[in-house]
Amino acid sequence: MKNIIQNIFLLLGLSLIVIIVSCDKIEGPYTENTEVIPLQCPVPEFPALQNVYKKILMEDFTGHTCINCPTAHNILNNLISTYGDTIVGIALHVGFFAAPNSSGLYTYDFRTDEGTAIDQAFHVSDVGLPQGMISRTQYNGSYIIAPFSWSTVVQSLIGQQPKLALQIINNYNETDSSFCAHIKLTFLENITDTLMFFCCLAEDSIIKPQMSLTVPSPYNIPAYNHMHVFRDGLNGNLGVTIDPTKTDKDSSIVKSYFYNLKQKDFKHKNLKIVAFVYKSSNNEVLQAEDEKVK
Repeated sequence: MKNIIQNIFLLLGLSLIVIIVSCDKIEGPYTENTEVIPLQCPVPEFPALQNVYKKILMEDFTGHTCINCPTAHNILNNLISTYGDTIVGIALHVGFFAAPNSSGLYTYDFRTDEGTAIDQAFHVSDVGLPQGMISRTQYNGSYIIAPFSWSTVVQSLIGQQPKLALQIINNYNETDSSFCAHIKLTFLENITDTLMFFCCLAEDSIIKPQMSLTVPSPYNIPAYNHMHVFRDGLNGNLGVTIDPTKTDKDSSIVKSYFYNLKQKDFKHKNLKIVAFVYKSSNNEVLQAEDEKVK
């Protein structure tokens, strides 16, 4: 009888070990948040994916004392008008032409640490402004693309098959002027490359001076409408690395960020979250998305 009882306990113990080991193995597809979720930001339910297509990220490197930059802004805005939300635009004020003056019209500082870091990583302003990057693909051997070539490059990228989808849900809190940004990455095929995820805050319709060749000397537009302005990064200067073991087909990851808008001179109704995923190896942007904060 004693041996029977011992055997029963031995079998139970072995079964428990098997159960514990089995629980350690996680089969995909899965959803995982690889960063700490802020307490203020419970993850919402995302809708099912529909009509996913690849979007094109256009980074417009500019400055408020750059007299040719409004022409580039117009090219970007025309491309957005032509291709709609297939184009995700963002304007980074960088370099000499973005530096504020101590007096006069151009005292406002559009610059950000993250925008400067991107500019320095690709040496964009070193070749003069305006310049752009389009989904960080190379054209004629360079990431830096002059505005007169933007349309040509965009046309070459339109219609490519998406490798992943991005969805953004922003929850704005009117009471304390804060918001939670939730971005879901869903992989539509197996991706073995190491990927980076970048998320930032941008603002439309900032009315500030801009120099321009389109007006007579001294080339000042005192009330220029600055669009797609890069305002702040939410996850570092160049983004965060996505674990390559989490990028199997049909798997997804949710990133959540809390942002307090107090003491910021932002117009909340004009803010949007811009997010994109790019390859670490060659900087190619695989997908981009934007969504209004409020």
